[in-house]
Amino acid sequence: MSGALSAREASIFACVTDTLLAPAPPLPPVHETDAVASFDAWLVRAPRANRLALRGLLLALEIAPRLLGAGARWRRLPPPRRLAVLQRLERVGGGRAVLDALRAAAAVSYYGDAHVAALLGYVPARARAARS
Repeated sequence: MSGALSAREASIFACVTDTLLAPAPPLPPVHETDAVASFDAWLVRAPRANRLALRGLLLALEIAPRLLGAGARWRRLPPPRRLAVLQRLERVGGGRAVLDALRAAAAVSYYGDAHVAALLGYVPARARAARS
């Protein structure tokens, strides 16, 4: 990646998005969207402290399953086990706020993809204005 995220962090965020949003047909899988690139572009413009905190969170999430006894790193777990790890982390102090922030970042990044938005019937205001 040429932005704020390393390839590893981008892969972790893709797994976060896949786990929290669980897109199913007709919605495309995360890897067929610009969700990760969108999140990366947003991080590039974010304040340095926010960028570092989110990148650190992604890296912590990668090792959290091992620390919680799940036996593998985040990206190696199947989606149901990743979701169980997130649910367990949610019960930790402040975990709900962190999970809500991750869910919001994943949703904005994924549903903001032009193809996904079109499948959901979203037409941006500028496109509606051009039709008039």
